[in-house]
Amino acid sequence: MFAKLCVLILGVGVIGVGLLTTRQLRIQAAHELAAVQRRVAEHDRELWMLRIEIAERTQPWVVAQKIESMGPMEPIGVHRLTEYAQREIERSVTIVEAPSP
Repeated sequence: MFAKLCVLILGVGVIGVGLLTTRQLRIQAAHELAAVQRRVAEHDRELWMLRIEIAERTQPWVVAQKIESMGPMEPIGVHRLTEYAQREIERSVTIVEAPSP
């Protein structure tokens, strides 16, 4: 009879420890979930602030002012494209012909 009582007490103790462990794991998971949600909310706030800043900087009148401050603009024509290509070719030839130490 005493052995059965001891086994019963040990069984209830083991079940109790298992339940407490499960409860603690659930609480820990909820805490981690809350922390992740908080970080996501902070990143969302930062993202919206960056979007606002981008929107302010790319308003048409701001872009027009920046373009005007750069001076006269001209489109890239064929002559400028060929000049650029020729410079790139010369640069690549110079790199290939450079003596190695």
